[in-house]
Amino acid sequence: MHGGHGSDWGDGESGTSSGMFPYGAFEMFRKNDAIFSSVFGYFHQSRLARRLNLTVQGQAEVASVEYVSGDFFSGLGVPPAAGRLTIPDDDRAGAAPVAVVSYALAERRFGGADRAPGQEILVDNAPFKVTGVAPPGFFGVDPARAPDLYIPMHANPLLAAREYQDVNDYWIEIMGRLRPGVSRARAQATMAPQFHQWVANTAKTAGERAQLPELVLTAGKGGLSGLRRRYSKPLYVLLTLVGLILTIACANVANLLLARAASRRREIALRLSVGASRWRVVRQMLAESVLLAWLGGVAGVALAMWGIRFLTLLLAGGQSNFTLHAELNWHVLCMMAVLSLLSGVFFGLAPALQATRADVMPALKETRGGQGGARHSLWGGGMGRLLVIGQIALSLLMLVAAGLFVRTLSNLQSVDIGFSRENVLLFHLEASKAGHHSPEIAGFYGELRQRFGEIPGVRAASLSDESMVDGSWSIGIRVQGAQRDPQTRAMSVGPAFFEAMQIPIVAGRGIEERDRPGSPQVAVVSERFAKVNFGDRNPLGQRLIIEKGKTVARDMEIVGVSRDTHYGGLKQQISPVVFFPYDQGYPPPDDVVFELRTAGDPLAYVNAVREIVRRADARVPVADIRTQAAEIDRSINEERTLARLCLVFALVALTIASVGLYGTVAYNVARRTSELGIRMALGAQRGRLVWLVLREVLLLAGIGIAVSVPAALVASKLVESFLFGMKRNDPWALATAVATLLAAALMAAYLPARKASSIDPMVALRNE
Repeated sequence: MHGGHGSDWGDGESGTSSGMFPYGAFEMFRKNDAIFSSVFGYFHQSRLARRLNLTVQGQAEVASVEYVSGDFFSGLGVPPAAGRLTIPDDDRAGAAPVAVVSYALAERRFGGADRAPGQEILVDNAPFKVTGVAPPGFFGVDPARAPDLYIPMHANPLLAAREYQDVNDYWIEIMGRLRPGVSRARAQATMAPQFHQWVANTAKTAGERAQLPELVLTAGKGGLSGLRRRYSKPLYVLLTLVGLILTIACANVANLLLARAASRRREIALRLSVGASRWRVVRQMLAESVLLAWLGGVAGVALAMWGIRFLTLLLAGGQSNFTLHAELNWHVLCMMAVLSLLSGVFFGLAPALQATRADVMPALKETRGGQGGARHSLWGGGMGRLLVIGQIALSLLMLVAAGLFVRTLSNLQSVDIGFSRENVLLFHLEASKAGHHSPEIAGFYGELRQRFGEIPGVRAASLSDESMVDGSWSIGIRVQGAQRDPQTRAMSVGPAFFEAMQIPIVAGRGIEERDRPGSPQVAVVSERFAKVNFGDRNPLGQRLIIEKGKTVARDMEIVGVSRDTHYGGLKQQISPVVFFPYDQGYPPPDDVVFELRTAGDPLAYVNAVREIVRRADARVPVADIRTQAAEIDRSINEERTLARLCLVFALVALTIASVGLYGTVAYNVARRTSELGIRMALGAQRGRLVWLVLREVLLLAGIGIAVSVPAALVASKLVESFLFGMKRNDPWALATAVATLLAAALMAAYLPARKASSIDPMVALRNE
């Protein structure tokens, strides 16, 4: 394997997995018609399949594309919403250029799916004819990508003949439909040896022969979802938290039912004494608990209808093309019904069994004050204590998780990024797709930069090859006479870039207007680069070289040193960075990101920017408009979503546990009214009575914390990959969780205890 143009992902079992194959392997699979009834391919997210300029009726925009084989749609069994979809005759050299558009694009740009077939469009200034529209809700085989256009592979002029002939260039992704009666195991057993033999014949060195890729066939019914790989672990964490909340709620209701059953001892004893069987009484009590569970389940479905939309908005993080849309279906409703039934049985069975286990005669002789055993314990039995301990332990687990995620989010938001994120407008232009080429394209971008700088309210305007957060470009750059450092990052920028981003220059100067084509080639380096490469020496005046292959493409003089910045994401370590003018040679500026520092809301300047670009060249669309602050927030959207949801879930769990603890304490204290009255009549102080109640609650809370802390330390390993700037056994998060839980438990127990201590002893004694 000499190169690859696609996506791969980590696999715990086999190391690295990918769906990329050479085109020759694709043809081999297609010839095996004894196993597959259809084999089709596609590719995207590579140097050949970037977002393209789409012009419809004279209006340009940026569109995402997926290049597909001729039988892509027929292999998937996807019918057209209008017109016809791609067929094998479209995917051949010399065929008329055609395209299939997504349903959303047809609605947005043509006014409906029925109007799209037959329309002429321009894709990167090349004419295409729309033959059909994909059905609504079809996002290709990977919903994470959601293409706007589907174009036959052979219609792509960037794919030269060598791309199809090179057996070591992995770029096409493949799916196949098995013939009826052929199992996946049989297909694996048949195709794996054939692929191994084929790929072994492509190896040219001993190293390549030692690392031959192996074929693994996987089920494709769920698609190849990058969204699933990205969000599966966070969603499993949230699912675990939801399960803990359900367990806490069940324990809570079980404890309340246990207390309620204790007050019905005489009623239950009477039923048993007149001939009712124990199983019949248990069934009655289970029916009551299952009814409560069903009512809770129905209320949960109503809440879920709002919660799904809220969760989707959180996960989208402001992305307009986010395709992950959960919905309530019969699978979810069936699971709700099963969980409601099991929850009702779970929290109702223990109280029902304990209530029907009482001796009939002693229970019939009880007074209204309650059974004697209740006077010695707040909870009236070991089951109640265990349920309270369990609630406290699970609540602490959730509070610790919330503390870890909130602390991670706080660490990310407090990272010193090295530049000012406020009042900066970012947008992307790719004039090369509209016919502009080097060296003219540099002048085109330069004229636009000057016009943007003349907009009233724009304090500084510049451009760069990538944004500070999304970029992480590495190029063959080194200090003259030294070896190249692979950690060094490069960024081509325009004049006033450091002013626009408010990156301080600590020595020398920045990139200025005088640094233009034909002038001496210059560069600005970061503090980290200067320290790594020059130590205590003065970097100003030193020479840097950019290599293109084995030749020197640029020979630059260092004219300035900038403050260190986070280039390429907040979680990454600060790397050595070299900044150089975008228009002084290699590499040419095909596409750029403009940075405009404004006096107010950056989005208020969008219309002015669009108008300037339209006047310069209407074929160039303004794409990916966002503020610098929004881009940074989007880069930590996963951490922010987890922190918010975990905090909400932890507070819900704490509230449920606190309300349950309050209700249980209040109920049992009310049953001990006569005992407390006797204590007060004999001279007990109110504070002592309050402490009598609080002492038992603190004892149970202490046991729950002692059980939960070791469990929290072990469970924190599961979320360690989500943390930033802290250890999984962070003492601050643990101490905050323990303090919060103790405060909530004391408050829940103090209120009914204080109320009980205020009772008149004479009134209490009359209850006996």
